[in-house]
Amino acid sequence: MGALLPQRVENLLAAGKCLGVTHVTNGCYRLHPVEWNVGEAAGALAAFCLSRRVSPRSVRSNPAALADFQRSLVSMGVQLHWPAAIQAIVR
Repeated sequence: MGALLPQRVENLLAAGKCLGVTHVTNGCYRLHPVEWNVGEAAGALAAFCLSRRVSPRSVRSNPAALADFQRSLVSMGVQLHWPAAIQAIVR
């Protein structure tokens, strides 16, 4: 979620390929399913923040709000972790 939040700008979310990553992690973020997931998470975060009248940065910094947001993502079917089969390959 931190990659979606600019360091110096409030109430702006990156979505898609414009998020902040290193050259090492770019190999993961450039894949279409991951890019789509980033956009989906950014849209869901915007809706979450509007409905609760909070800023995106406050969701990230508050463990309870972050857990609520993550639960809402899971309830929408958004994948938060790599599937177990891929995790086994990477290890």
